[in-house]
Formats: sequence, structure tokens, C-alpha cells
Amino acid sequence: MSLKKQLIKNYIKMQLLSNMPGELHIKMANLSNLSKDYVEFAPYVYDVIKLLNGINNIQVNFTTGEVVILYSQVLQPEQIIRWINIIIDTAIDYMDFIAAKWESDRQQVIQTLNQTLINKLQKVY
Repeated sequence: MSLKKQLIKNYIKMQLLSNMPGELHIKMANLSNLSKDYVEFAPYVYDVIKLLNGINNIQVNFTTGEVVILYSQVLQPEQIIRWINIIIDTAIDYMDFIAAKWESDRQQVIQTLNQTLINKLQKVY
């Protein structure tokens, strides 16, 4: 893992707060410190998390850094955590691409990331 990737992952480190059947509570370090520029990406992040069949809803509190994921019990919490880590790794790997293309061709960025993540879904099961 590159130093850059390791630093970013440490910055946004996840901590499992609780898991009740169908409801996963996660604390994301430094989520409350995100600038509004990054918060605008939230709907896209929700969409890619929901690519995992069985994710029903995502609630994020940017003030506390807490995330609640409501899911079907066809999923195990470990699968959801694994999926989120895959999404984070992919976003970091594509960070330069996202920065270069986001303003000029947002649709291409979304399509590229979605296809890449769809291809990685089998790693969750």
C-alpha cells in the first residue's frame, strides 16, 4: 500500500459502534472535518454503497461522524465493511482521475467508478 493511500485510510478510519440485525452503526474518523466541497460527493457515495444488494438506506451525521446503514439480513456486517473498504480503496486509486475530470465530465467519472466497483462486487461475497 502506498504511503499516500495509507495516510488517507488512517485519516478516514472506520470504527464499528454497534450492529443490530439490519442496522449497522459506524464512526468515520474526521468525517466531521470534511469541507463542504467534499460533502457534495455524498450522494454519489451513497449510490455506490447501494450497489451492494441488500443495502436499504444510509444515514450520515456529518457533525458527529456517525453513519447508520440499514440493510437486509441477507448481508453480514462484515460484507458491508468489506464493501466500504473497497469503495475507499477505489476512490483513493482514482483520486487523480476524479480531480482531473470531475468538473469537465462528471458523468464519465461516475460511470468509470461504478463499472470498476461493479467488477469488484464479487470480492464482498
